[in-house]
Amino acid sequence: MKKAKGYYVQISKSKKFKKVLVKKYVKKVSFTIKGKKLKNKKKLYVRAKSYVLKGKIKIYSKKWSKVKKVKIRR
Repeated sequence: MKKAKGYYVQISKSKKFKKVLVKKYVKKVSFTIKGKKLKNKKKLYVRAKSYVLKGKIKIYSKKWSKVKKVKIRR
C-alpha cells in the first residue's frame, strides 16, 4: 500500500507458517524483536502485511510479502 501506517509481521520456524512464533505490529520496515522463543543462530522465516487506518479500523493489504529467511544474532 502506498500510504501504509504500519506493518503486521509474523515470524515462524517453518516456511509455510504452520506455527507462528511471533506476531507483532511495527511502524517501520526494519525492527528488533526480543523473545524467549527466539534462540541464537537459528534460521527463521519472516513475512509482513501493510495496513492503513480508517478511523480506528485497520485495513490490511490482500497479500503477504515474500517470505524472507533471517538468522538470529544476539
